[in-house]
Amino acid sequence: MADKPAPAKPDLTPFFILFLIVIIAGLGSVRSCQYTTEPPSNLPGDGGGGRPGPPVTTDLKQYTVQVGSFATQAQANAMAATLRSKNINNFILKANGRWLVCVGTYVSEERANRIAGRLQNEGISNPVVLPPKRN
Repeated sequence: MADKPAPAKPDLTPFFILFLIVIIAGLGSVRSCQYTTEPPSNLPGDGGGGRPGPPVTTDLKQYTVQVGSFATQAQANAMAATLRSKNINNFILKANGRWLVCVGTYVSEERANRIAGRLQNEGISNPVVLPPKRN
């Protein structure tokens, strides 16, 4: 009885390239924004509660809903992961040393307010609608 040759190992190069593309595209989800006012030194969310901080103006061209403000990126990542586990897409903005977790971009303030209401009904405390960047 002849030994069967070992099966050829699959070429994983296409999967590796796709993986790199996904990682690089994900880095684009961390955006910067600027405070419209000077942030107070005792911002909500410092203790990991993730409550929204002061109003901000984002570089986004549409409205978004801020659901958390954190002192560290790790805290923001944890909240983002929790939201994703609930099938809530989100992204993270960095603003003057704060990490903001935001949900969606919306053309109208009305739509953003409806989404903020739904998020609050799902147990997200104090979602804040952030306006688009004004030129």
